[in-house]
Amino acid sequence: MLKNLHFAIRKIGVGLGLIGIANTFLYAQQGDVINRLRVVSAKRNVNNQISIDTSGKYGASYADFSTGKVCTNTDPGNNPGDIGCVSFTYKEEPVSYSTVRGKDGKIWLQQNLGSTQVATSMSDEESYGDLFQWGRWDDWHQVRNSPTTGTPSPNSPDGLVGISSFITGSWWAGNTLTDQWTGNSAASISSNEGFDPCKAIGQGWKMPSQTDWVALQNAEVINNPTAAYNSTLKLPAAGYRGSTTGDFTFVGQRGYYWSSTPSSSGAKYFYIGSVLGNAAAGGPRGQGQSVRCVKEASSLGTSETKLNTVGIYPNPTNGILHIKTGTPIESLKVVNEAGQSVEVLLSNNEINMRGFPSGIYIVQLKFKNGQPFFKKIVKK
Repeated sequence: MLKNLHFAIRKIGVGLGLIGIANTFLYAQQGDVINRLRVVSAKRNVNNQISIDTSGKYGASYADFSTGKVCTNTDPGNNPGDIGCVSFTYKEEPVSYSTVRGKDGKIWLQQNLGSTQVATSMSDEESYGDLFQWGRWDDWHQVRNSPTTGTPSPNSPDGLVGISSFITGSWWAGNTLTDQWTGNSAASISSNEGFDPCKAIGQGWKMPSQTDWVALQNAEVINNPTAAYNSTLKLPAAGYRGSTTGDFTFVGQRGYYWSSTPSSSGAKYFYIGSVLGNAAAGGPRGQGQSVRCVKEASSLGTSETKLNTVGIYPNPTNGILHIKTGTPIESLKVVNEAGQSVEVLLSNNEINMRGFPSGIYIVQLKFKNGQPFFKKIVKK
C-alpha cells in the first residue's frame, strides 16, 4: 500500500529512534509513542510530517520518492517571491502544494488546484490542473476527463447530490448577484451558496475575489500569458472547458481564473489573453476554469496586518475620500470595474472622486515602506 516512499528521520534530542514502514507496519524503538501518521501517495508531490516522540526528541518528515521535497507547512516570508508550502487533502488524497508571497503582499498557492507541479512554462501541461464550474467543489467534476451530464434539478448547488459529472447546458443560470461561492463545508451548500474548494486547504484560505485579482494583476503587471507565467504566481495558460459541450478551448494559449464574485452574466474571472489581462471579465458559471487559492490578509506577516488598519472613508462616498494612516504614501492608483485605471487627484491624504460615474472602484495605495494596500470603494 505504501510504495515508492522514502522518509527522513532526524535526531532532535538524545537517544535513538527508528521508524520502519512495511505495508502498515510502524515501529518506534525504546518505547517512543507515535502521535500521528499521515499516509501519502507516491504518485503526487506529497510531503507531510510525522511526530513520533511525545517527549519531543524525534521528528520525521515524509518526502516524495521522486523529488525528495519535504513540506513543513510554513508560510512564505514577507518578500515578494518568497516560497512556502502547504499540505491538505484533495481528491481524497493528501497533497502538498507550493505557496508564494505575491507582489500584492498576499500569500497564494503557486499551483492551480489539481496540478502536479509549479509551472515550468506557460504551456506546461503538468501545471494546468483541474477546471471547476463556478459554485462547485472537489466532487470530481473538475477533472479534465470527467463525463458530462445535463443540468440538475434544482439547478443550483443544493441540486448536486450524487452528481460528479461536468454539467453542460446552463448551470446555475439564474445569475443572482447575491449568490455566493464562499461556503466552508458541504453543510453550507444551499440554493444560493456553493462550497469553496479552497477552504479545504485550511484556516484562512479562500477563492480569490475580483478585488484580489485586480490587486494582483496591477501589482504583478499581468497583461499576457508570458507575463502571467513570469509573475511570482507562475500562472499557466490552462484554457477553459466550454459550458455548452464540455469541449476545451485555448489550452496552452490563454488563462481563465475564477473569482468568488458573482455577476449578471454568471461570475467574474481573471482573463489572461494574448494581448491583455482583465480581472473584471465575466462569463457563464458552467464554464470550467482554473482555481488558484489565496490566503486571507489576517494570515500575512506583521507589516501587512498593520496596513489593514489604514482607514479610507466614507465608504460609500459621494466624492471625497479621506485616508487615515501614519505611513507616508508613495503612489495612488484607482481602477474601475472594467479593470481600467482612472485619473484621480491625491492631496493632503484626500482622494477626489467627484464626477466619477457611480459604481465600484479599487483604490490601490503604495506606501514609502514598500507595502501595498487595496480597498474596494462604492461611489454613489
